[in-house]
Amino acid sequence: MSKRNTLICTVGTSLFESNLRNLSAKTPNAPSNWEEIKSAYDSENWKKLAVEINKVPPTERVCGAEINTVEETKRKNWLGLENLIFLVSDTPNGKNTGIFLKEYFSRRNDLNLKNLDYEVINELQDERPKDFKIHGLRNLVRSAGYYINRFGGPDCIAIDATGGYKAQIAIAVIVGQALNIPVFYKHERFSEIIDFPPLPISFDHEILASNSDLLTDFERGKVFTSNELGNIDEKLRVLLTEVVADGKSLYELSAIGQIYLTGFRIRNPKPINLLPANNKKPPTFRDDHYPIRFKDFVEKLCSTYPWIVTANSLPYDKQKSIKGIGFFVKEENGEKKLVGTFEDKNNFGARFWLHITDESSLALAWAADTLNQKYRE
Repeated sequence: MSKRNTLICTVGTSLFESNLRNLSAKTPNAPSNWEEIKSAYDSENWKKLAVEINKVPPTERVCGAEINTVEETKRKNWLGLENLIFLVSDTPNGKNTGIFLKEYFSRRNDLNLKNLDYEVINELQDERPKDFKIHGLRNLVRSAGYYINRFGGPDCIAIDATGGYKAQIAIAVIVGQALNIPVFYKHERFSEIIDFPPLPISFDHEILASNSDLLTDFERGKVFTSNELGNIDEKLRVLLTEVVADGKSLYELSAIGQIYLTGFRIRNPKPINLLPANNKKPPTFRDDHYPIRFKDFVEKLCSTYPWIVTANSLPYDKQKSIKGIGFFVKEENGEKKLVGTFEDKNNFGARFWLHITDESSLALAWAADTLNQKYRE
């Protein structure tokens, strides 16, 4: 088995706010060049600071938790560190810490890094707690998912969750445990890093299958009232967060919900059994009045995706519940169907049933999610 090659690090601001701001001759174990370090920090000269910190052994506390833990993790015999990514907070100190860390590690020729960068996570800040909870933590999950996919998937990744807000660290740990990725952490009083072993977590993809169109709306930032949602399945409720505004309960996707969606997509980039159809048939339609462009849309789907065998229209029922283009899995008489909806500019809608080459629960969930990401309106 090849070594993991990528380390994704959550980043706090303790290097600046705790270590460097108060650095002086009285600081325990102050480095010999502490005055140069303090001067570079005070003048916000991050390049100069990187040069000076590079003169200090990376295991020294003054270097900060991020540098300390990277130094320890690179000694793991299963980690061949090639890519180093820092996820920083959406604050001035967070961004500046990211700039400094990139400058610092760009001078670490002993690491031979192929990719080195930092990313500011939008809304990961402490001035607006609501935005932090709903948007910041979700954006953290999205960014982690992006880099996990970019650098080869979970088998190539390790996560350093030492720096950052407590909730930020907790979410990083959950991402790692959910995707079978080792996660490391080091408290300032610990002599070495500790790891959180992956847990045997399984995803209930039935939740995604049945609510794929709705979860896509949530992921795109839509908010729904309890009246709009009706009776919420308790399994779905776990993925949502409730906010009370003007006396009304509003539901949005939570950070755990984002982990659920991101984790499903990372684990299932393409179901292995969803092969091209060798018995494709033209879609069939009942003798009904249909929305404008409805037939064209269904025919386009069938011709675009080789794993769609055919499609047929469904009877008109619950017409008012049809909202835009969307896909979900519905079970009727013990049979699971991949159902699509289509609504035209006159708010006239219709439903159709897509038949695919693999109609297992996992493949149906993947197909619904894939189509919603592409066409959901």
